[in-house]
Amino acid sequence: MQRPERLEDQVHFLLSTLVQRDLRDPELGFVTLTAVRLSPDRSVAKVYFTVLPANGGDQEAQDLLTRKALGRAAGFLRSQLASRLKMKRVPELRFFPDSTLEAGNHLESLLSEIERERASRPADPEVENGTETPES
Repeated sequence: MQRPERLEDQVHFLLSTLVQRDLRDPELGFVTLTAVRLSPDRSVAKVYFTVLPANGGDQEAQDLLTRKALGRAAGFLRSQLASRLKMKRVPELRFFPDSTLEAGNHLESLLSEIERERASRPADPEVENGTETPES
């Protein structure tokens, strides 16, 4: 693994540990950090997160509350990173909700719908036997 990926993994691990053990913000909710991506010059770290909505609440509202809570904790998290990493400059932390899970669920539902439509169609015996003739 190349150095940028190793550093991203290290920052991800440290931030996840800090968020779980040291942050005590009631607006934080049940948050999971999913990925960290560093800019090429390593001055900015994009931190992606998912959060479980409380009591079946609105996902967007929970994402916004969590993003604000993480933003308030960014200085603390950055100072903790500085004490644990051997870097000249610790990257600025920016937090973003991770939408890959929703996109994956949407894609899976589309594929399931296609499969249901295929199963509901009557079978074409010519296609099944491979005797279909190409039309010109």
